[in-house]
Amino acid sequence: MAADIQNEDQYEEGSYTTSIASSITDYKYEHGRRYHAYQEGRYALPNDEDEQNRMDLQYHAMRLAFHDKPFFAPVGDNLKRVLDAGTGTGTVYGIDLSPIQPRWSAPNVKYQVDDLEQSWTFPLSYFDLVHTRIMLGSLRDWPQFFAQVLKHLRPDGYIECHELDVNAQTDDNSLPADSAITAWCHNQEEAAQKVGMSLRITGDKLKTQMQEAGFVDVVVKEFKMPIGQWPKDKTLREAGAFGLVAMLEGIGGLTMAFWTRFLGWKAEAVEAELVKVKREFRNKAIHAYWPTYAVYGRKPKGGEGVQ
Repeated sequence: MAADIQNEDQYEEGSYTTSIASSITDYKYEHGRRYHAYQEGRYALPNDEDEQNRMDLQYHAMRLAFHDKPFFAPVGDNLKRVLDAGTGTGTVYGIDLSPIQPRWSAPNVKYQVDDLEQSWTFPLSYFDLVHTRIMLGSLRDWPQFFAQVLKHLRPDGYIECHELDVNAQTDDNSLPADSAITAWCHNQEEAAQKVGMSLRITGDKLKTQMQEAGFVDVVVKEFKMPIGQWPKDKTLREAGAFGLVAMLEGIGGLTMAFWTRFLGWKAEAVEAELVKVKREFRNKAIHAYWPTYAVYGRKPKGGEGVQ
C-alpha cells in the first residue's frame, strides 16, 4: 500500500503492473479455503475473510506489543510517499498479491496488485518510507527485496520491517521441547524451506541483510508478542488475548496448504494434529510468545555506500 501524501508528481504505471481485474479475482479453492489467483502458488496462505480476520487480530496484537507505535524510524513530519509492502487488508501505494483491500480508502491511498519480488514500476528515489509487517512466508529473497527498496527510496529515506520468528519461546521453560506447539513450528519451517522460504526471521539477520544492501544507521528493536493472557503488564495481556484468538481461529489457514502441499500430510491428519496444538495454546500454564522485531535503516545521502 502506498500513499502520495501531497498528491503531486504522479507517475504512470508500467505495463507490468496488474490492476484489479477478473483474472486476479478468479480465486482458487482448496480444502474449503480461498487462495489468490495472481502468481498462483507464490503465497501458501488463504486470502478469504477468515484469514483476513486472523491478520487483523495479529496486526492488532503486534501494535499493542509495540506500544501503539506504527513505526520507529525517525522519519519526521514531512512524509510525502509511503509504500506499505504486502499491505494485506490495508490500513500509502499498497502492494499485495491478493485484491482484498477495503473498497473505501482515503483519497491519497492507492492499492496495487503486484509481486514485490518482480521489478517495481515505481520511479527511482521515490518513497520516503517503505514498510513491511509480517512478510515471512511471502518473501523468498530478502536481500533482493532490500536492494530494490534502496533503489526506490529517496536519499535519507527509511526501510522499516516488523517481523516475527515462528519459533515459539518461553522464558520459564513452560513449553516442553516435545510439545505440539514446538512440533508445529518445526513443521511450518520445514514446509517453508521446501519452497525456498524461511519463517525463522531474527532482527540480527534483517539488520545484516539491510547493511549488505547498502542501508546505514540500522537499528533493531526486540519485542515479545505473547500468546495468551499470561503477562502481568496490562497492554501485553491484551496483546496476548488477540494473539491467542488469532492462532485458535486462524491456525488452520496457516497450516493446511503448507502441510498438505509440501509435507505430504492428509487433511484429516492435519486437523487432528491442530487439535493438540490448540489445546496447548489454551493451556494457561504455558507462557509462550513470538520473538518479534522492528528493524529500520536509512538510505545514505549522495549515494554513499550504494553500489
